Amino acid sequence: MTGVSPLTRRAAGWLLAGVVAVEATIPAVGLITTDPPRRYSWSMFVASSTEYAYTGRTAGGASRALDTATLPWPQRTVHYGSTVPDLLCSATPDLVAVSRTRDGLAESEQPC
Repeated sequence: MTGVSPLTRRAAGWLLAGVVAVEATIPAVGLITTDPPRRYSWSMFVASSTEYAYTGRTAGGASRALDTATLPWPQRTVHYGSTVPDLLCSATPDLVAVSRTRDGLAESEQPC
């Protein structure tokens, strides 16, 4: 026995192709389904210096800063889509909307 059988090489090739397909599909889905669309969805697993902040607005018009530290992991660290605002709305029933800022610039407001 002097090498790897062709079946094993074929299986390894399919496994590698599957891994590459998954690594391309997950960020592509994030890029397509994120609102607003993010150009940098491909680096979603890379540490970032981007600062996100959330503000909640009540029916009376008052606003207050919201802390994501109480959210489950990974939602408290991954800030894309509507997941984090949805969780903040659920955790704070008196809110009517949650706003997200990225590096101090308004990004979106989501009704609760």
